[in-house]
Amino acid sequence: MLVKNRIKKHSEFQEVIASGKLERTSSLAMYYFSNTLGYTRIGISVPKKSGNAVVRNKIKRQIRAMCAELVDFSKSYEVVFIVRKAFDVNSFNLIKEEMSSLLTKLG
Repeated sequence: MLVKNRIKKHSEFQEVIASGKLERTSSLAMYYFSNTLGYTRIGISVPKKSGNAVVRNKIKRQIRAMCAELVDFSKSYEVVFIVRKAFDVNSFNLIKEEMSSLLTKLG
């Protein structure tokens, strides 16, 4: 996932959350809407309740790896993934299947 494909600013996260559509699974929530950039941008939010900094960074690395495989970056979307309480760091393939089902909603 390239740096241009990431959402980093707080205001951009808030824009996607406020005006985007919401899809949920037990371990992930996905807000998304269409943009005019010509490519997809992804933001990842992991709350402090998920664990210490080491655990949160591991979760972000896993989600980035899943996105690199599953997301079609040639489409034009703004997507924010928010980790929920049921996220299990040790069940990579299960979470990947959930993310795949979420991403089918993008079209």
